[in-house]
Amino acid sequence: MGVNNTMVQATAETIYNEIVKSLPPPERFKLATLILNDIPPRAVVDYSEEWTEEDYRDFAAASWAYITQRLEEEEQDAATG
Repeated sequence: MGVNNTMVQATAETIYNEIVKSLPPPERFKLATLILNDIPPRAVVDYSEEWTEEDYRDFAAASWAYITQRLEEEEQDAATG
């Protein structure tokens, strides 16, 4: 039996709204359990100890935003103090 191309291209939201949402709660729970048990834990969360370029950029941006905020607060305190 071949794969239905429509199902392959369907989004999770479409499948949920058109098929899953109409199932009784026990069947929906059973389906959710089957799906979650079928996904290996490392497939969802990256447990890598290494930082990516994006990690470095995010860290730098957050650091500079924090530094800027602190400097502005210190300037305001000096001006009012």
